[in-house]
Amino acid sequence: MTKKPCTHEYLAGSETGKVLMCRDCGVVHLHLQNVSMRFDVEQFTAFAIMMAEASKRMEDETNNQARGQPTLTLVH
Repeated sequence: MTKKPCTHEYLAGSETGKVLMCRDCGVVHLHLQNVSMRFDVEQFTAFAIMMAEASKRMEDETNNQARGQPTLTLVH
């Protein structure tokens, strides 16, 4: 049995990190600064959906708070 090395395909990246995938073995590699995680495709898809939902909820709550609360500015 020969082990073929993974061929990482670049999917996305930013200052936060990058996402790579090996289509041969079906593993998605998520690199965030000094943390690296490996997911199978289904796990990564579920993770991405969960993170998008959390991000939207944070944004919605921030917008609701900004509209609902008066702002206070302190002047010295």
